[in-house]
Amino acid sequence: MSIGIAFSLSRAGASADSGETLDEIFGFPAPGIHSAANAVALRLAEASAEPTTLEVANRLFPDDEFSPLPAFVDIASAHYGAAIQPVDTADAGKAADDINRWVSESTRGLVPTIVSESVVRNQKLILVNTVYLKADWLVPFLADLTRIDEFATAGGPPVAVPFMRDYDPVQRRFVRLIHSDVVELPYQGGELAMWLIVPHELVGLAAVEESLNAEALTGLADMAQEGLVHVTMPKWEQTLPPTDLFEWLCPLGFCAGAGFDGIAPGIFITAALHGAKVIVDEKGTEAAAATAAAFAESAPPEPDLTLVADRPFLWAITHQDTGALLFVGRLVDPSA
Repeated sequence: MSIGIAFSLSRAGASADSGETLDEIFGFPAPGIHSAANAVALRLAEASAEPTTLEVANRLFPDDEFSPLPAFVDIASAHYGAAIQPVDTADAGKAADDINRWVSESTRGLVPTIVSESVVRNQKLILVNTVYLKADWLVPFLADLTRIDEFATAGGPPVAVPFMRDYDPVQRRFVRLIHSDVVELPYQGGELAMWLIVPHELVGLAAVEESLNAEALTGLADMAQEGLVHVTMPKWEQTLPPTDLFEWLCPLGFCAGAGFDGIAPGIFITAALHGAKVIVDEKGTEAAAATAAAFAESAPPEPDLTLVADRPFLWAITHQDTGALLFVGRLVDPSA
């Protein structure tokens, strides 16, 4: 959700080509994308009622000598509630501290940093989204029943971790799939739930992942039946440090250098980062995510040739004046 909102907001400033690519990757609706994002945010806000907290926040951090176009700022404010907080990106250390402080506060410290000095330095705009969730299970696990047991790892020895378990079978919704069993663990309030998807085989995760796409995941509720289910599951914490999203986006056609002249003339994207953390225990779940996109001015020129030496090749060292071949070789295995 954090990645989608960050790029939906960025889409307001995208050039035509960049916008079309984002639409294709994220499935953004062609008309009314920002109204749709606002409608989703309002629906999500309805889930944030005691004891559940679900907060989505957006903020624009422009360089203090840069002014985004009014049309972009208007969309960011009206549809995404994005406030503007100018920073001095020439003083990259302080600017990064200011941005990370806001991210840490918005995520209750679960994501303490999202940008570094090198990402922020001399950028024109840093766009940031955060999502924070704290929700209690509808049926909590009793801490007295938590026991250490073995969890099978992929290709390695099992590890001993604390497992939570139901005291008695609980009335829950579940789905039997070809490669896995699926159980719904609802949170209090009835708006949110975790779906636990456990492969039948110890090494069956790859087959499960291949069989499930976004449509299948969101359609689990429509397939579910209800019955008595006994659940045993580990407590866990997972942390995703700030990760370069271009490793995923670039193979899909969206890379650093994509134009965003709707933010201001000559603006292009230089970085896209995402970090997250989730804590699951007997009481419920606490999770947070942050996504940041950095934008600079004057995109680099398109290369006349892109050369990737990722296959056997020849090389030669020559003397420039005489053309003498000093060394000539063939590289077929760089690791040899």
